[in-house]
Amino acid sequence: AEADSPCGLCGAAAPPYRCPRCHRRLCSLRCYRAHGPCAEAFYRDQVLEALRAERSSPPGSALPGLRELREPGDPARLAGRGLWEQLSEAERDGFRRLVSSGEAAALLPRWRPWWWRGRGRVEELGDGSGPAEEEEEEEGDEGRPGPAPPVPTSVPPLSALRAAPPSPLVRFQLPNALFGYAFALSLHGGDERLLPELPDAAIAASAALRGRRPFASTAEALLSARRDARAAGLPLSPLGDSGALLAVAQLLEGRDSRDPGADAAAALWHLWRLLRAGARALPSPERGRFRRARRKVGFLLSWSRGATEELAQLAQEARGVHAEVAAEEAAVAQIREKLEKVWGGPRPPPREGRVEGAPW
Repeated sequence: AEADSPCGLCGAAAPPYRCPRCHRRLCSLRCYRAHGPCAEAFYRDQVLEALRAERSSPPGSALPGLRELREPGDPARLAGRGLWEQLSEAERDGFRRLVSSGEAAALLPRWRPWWWRGRGRVEELGDGSGPAEEEEEEEGDEGRPGPAPPVPTSVPPLSALRAAPPSPLVRFQLPNALFGYAFALSLHGGDERLLPELPDAAIAASAALRGRRPFASTAEALLSARRDARAAGLPLSPLGDSGALLAVAQLLEGRDSRDPGADAAAALWHLWRLLRAGARALPSPERGRFRRARRKVGFLLSWSRGATEELAQLAQEARGVHAEVAAEEAAVAQIREKLEKVWGGPRPPPREGRVEGAPW
């Protein structure tokens, strides 16, 4: 029987998935990738359509719609989109697992943020597919970084916004806000037409954009943003946890040695404009939080343009946080790989096949 067939790629027993187009049995994401565009195109289309469906949703429904990608509830937004109905319930659960775990990000078209630099560092893409080493690759337009947003030419000095000097803790607001920006942009593949969803996700991930939340360190600011994104029910960033943290470090470091704060300023100015456009897509009563976030971004922009030394220190600290999280991710990936070898697939074997006293 087809259900008893081994995986069509690696031969593993009892593969839980089936290609929705050719019906070949497959056991894991690794085999889906090896299977080529047949299976990947289906999942890529489903993820992109689920994200872009919010354009036609009522204003203010951005976060609930994105939460549906992670929660195992009724997949109403995916129903009626063609191939979804062809999947069994087990296969639909597998798709939900790919999204909630962040593995589905590997099936999305390759997107590199405008601040990306290098020739193809897997570390910077955060796809978890291999060691962080440079690799030669032939790329289409999807593999190249997009155009950088402009650096604002006229930024009012901080003294023009407030008379009293700012608190020394203001510096830690910046990495928190930049995490929200990088996270939201990566989540939507840089598609600025997704309004108000894109700036809404930035606000959800950044307490600094939502109000006066103090942070005592760069690590606290970054890890708080990561927790807030999860608490909001948003999908995992396609950059990965460590990749989103690395994005903050790169933005703080900047690509121009003559103006190391240019990338941070460009990111903040870009976020300011996205917040303004997102507010226009909302009814008047719901625009307040976007306006408040925009004021905070303007304040951080003025502060950052006069704080070159502070930016360098923040970048170094962000690099340290990224290194710790990346090491944790690598350790977890190694454990998962060993377990999958023991199990013969991505999940433990059925109960009747377990060995008495085995940890699974």
